Amino acid sequence: MGEFWKSCAVCVVLISISNGVCYGLTYSDKLIGLNAFIGSQMRASHILTSIVEEMMPHVDEIDDFYSSIVMADEQNLKLLAGESSCLNDTLMILSNSLLSAVTKKPMQQWALQFIDASGKISSGILDGNINWIGSYDECLNLTAVVYTGVNQTGERLFPFTGKYCQLGIPLNPQKSPPVDVGSSDFPIGTLVLGLCIPSTCSGEEIRNLYNSALSLLGNSTARLQSNQVICRAKQFNYDTRAIIVLCVCSVFLLLMVAGTMYDVFIIHQLHKDSSGMLIEEVLVNEQANNILDTSSLRFRASSHEQAEQTPLLETKKQKTEPYQPGLCGRLLMSFSVYTNGSKLLSTNQGSGVLSAVNGIRFLSISWVILGHVYAFGAFTTENVLPFLLTMMKRWSWQAIINAPVAVDTFFILSGLLLSYLSLKEMQKCQSLWKFKWGLFYFHRIWRLTPPYMLIFMVYVSLYQYWSDGPLWPQEGLEKDHCQNYWWKNLLYINNFFPTLETCMAWSWYLANDMQFFVVSPLMLIPLYYSGVVGIIVCLVLLFGTMTISGVISSVQKLPMAIVGANAKDTETGKYFDDYYVKPYCRMGPYIIGIMTGYVLYRTNCKIRMNRLTNLAGWAVATACCMSVLYGPYDSFNGHPNSNEVNALYNALARNVWALGVSWVIFACSTGYGGIVNALLSWKIFIPLGRLTYCVYLLHPVIMSIYFESRRQLLYMTDLEIVFIFCGSMVLCYAAGFVASLAFESPFMGLEKAIFHRDKNDR
Repeated sequence: MGEFWKSCAVCVVLISISNGVCYGLTYSDKLIGLNAFIGSQMRASHILTSIVEEMMPHVDEIDDFYSSIVMADEQNLKLLAGESSCLNDTLMILSNSLLSAVTKKPMQQWALQFIDASGKISSGILDGNINWIGSYDECLNLTAVVYTGVNQTGERLFPFTGKYCQLGIPLNPQKSPPVDVGSSDFPIGTLVLGLCIPSTCSGEEIRNLYNSALSLLGNSTARLQSNQVICRAKQFNYDTRAIIVLCVCSVFLLLMVAGTMYDVFIIHQLHKDSSGMLIEEVLVNEQANNILDTSSLRFRASSHEQAEQTPLLETKKQKTEPYQPGLCGRLLMSFSVYTNGSKLLSTNQGSGVLSAVNGIRFLSISWVILGHVYAFGAFTTENVLPFLLTMMKRWSWQAIINAPVAVDTFFILSGLLLSYLSLKEMQKCQSLWKFKWGLFYFHRIWRLTPPYMLIFMVYVSLYQYWSDGPLWPQEGLEKDHCQNYWWKNLLYINNFFPTLETCMAWSWYLANDMQFFVVSPLMLIPLYYSGVVGIIVCLVLLFGTMTISGVISSVQKLPMAIVGANAKDTETGKYFDDYYVKPYCRMGPYIIGIMTGYVLYRTNCKIRMNRLTNLAGWAVATACCMSVLYGPYDSFNGHPNSNEVNALYNALARNVWALGVSWVIFACSTGYGGIVNALLSWKIFIPLGRLTYCVYLLHPVIMSIYFESRRQLLYMTDLEIVFIFCGSMVLCYAAGFVASLAFESPFMGLEKAIFHRDKNDR
């Protein structure tokens, strides 16, 4: 009987090695862990190769396995199963499918489907293709059918249904952290084995059965021992938090409906009635004086020339003032989809607006999304090794791997607009004491926090219910992090803590931006009083942030980029936590933006340049940006840089990029942008630019839903990336538009309604 179980173990292992994939990973896990994931795929390739070689001698034992089954009757199988319904049902599946010939039982379709729903070993293992998911939906839709009589006669019973479970196997146990057995996701570097099992089996039973089977095959399989199991289902019951959030969303929906109805059926109807009264009065006056006949009333009422010829109409026409709603009406109208949607989609801008900023916003958020398509897609791709290793050798890859500089562009824009608009407002006040510093800070907090926290609330509480699948995190993403550390996001200090102790890791940008805003008066006030003193203060701060960045990079031995061919796992983690998200390392572009805004303010966007100076400026700006993007190219192609070179790059790169982008904005704003300004000032970018904030908040969520709800893995190609990117842009902007209508525009309207802010206010 021992030979029977040893042979059975061989069969179980060969059938069960079905899926290796990392999923349920947070945003920061995907960025920091990309190097670790690539390394784990390589290790898996080597481990599986060695295990297959060592297991080859055991293949002959499968013959003994069949012989044991032939000699065993139904009663012996039941004795082997004992009291375990799980093992009994598992043997029922095998005896009615793969082993039907030796057990002399008719092959059953439902039993074959259990085998079919499990993943199969595919080609490309040595290229890292250890990701075989199987059929999640087929498994959950399965029901075993047995009969009490022979030849499918007697009563029909349904003893169990299909259950989809996955076993976690750490590929590098020495470096793997302790695992929470009840966790809903697997850490990076874990091989995941997907199985379609009977519903009578628990996850722990499957793990024990699998590990017991492996132990019979020798020491070589010890590296494939499972330490975690996750079983998945389609149906979930809403918890209390989710119900509360749904109620809050329902309140917002009701306010939007009520505000829209009030806006459309009351406000606009009253305006229409006022216009009708005006025409009637004109008609009476015209008929009394026989100035025109009624047949030409419509033409004359709309003709400026005719109006000039009939001054009598002007003297007797009584103008009706448009209806002005009270405070309650203005508050309700803040939620109007009609008004807010019209404002969001409008292509009109006020005078003195830096129109090129809208195009830069759109292109920057598009660049961020493109970079995240690669980062997110790598964890659900079956050809991750050949694709990424090939991409890293391409010259064009540098524009992808260095996409994070797009965030520095946002810092530039934020500092530039703050400086340009605030200094103009200070000039109007003619005194810093008259400048409304309270509203200065309140407006910023009110502008950013409500949509941020509401999207945060929906993301944390409802994400787990939005989809399902073999890659789907059933407990949601970052749920534990967000429950414990939400206050860090609310206070905009989450970037000062380790990534594992934060929520919505991509919100590090918002924390930095708010922190920069808080200290911005240290630069704005000197700039207002004295341009020379203000510029000196800005340069001192700029030099300080460059020095700190270089020192941290040198001491921590950080790479040039968060992902690289020569970057170690520990280095990328330090890169993100100690350098990438820290304000004292990222403030340089913001400072350069403030100085650029000051120059535009002082020159009133009017300056004279000859053609040679303009061309020289564009040439230097292009060189700055290209050097930042393509400077690290050699380090991705077998020529690693020294620690000193990496430190110098990390100290200067983002500031050099900021200089290049600042020139583009300066040239476009002063009339020297040419075709670049024409493109960036295209009116279609105006509404797209308005949605950038909500799109930034939502795009990782939208992309995670797409990748983690997949039933099959991707095969990455350039064309696949193009389609995913285009689809992501459309979906992210659609979601951003809805979020802006529901969570952003209403609060801007409430502020104007309460404080009676002027339409031209920021």
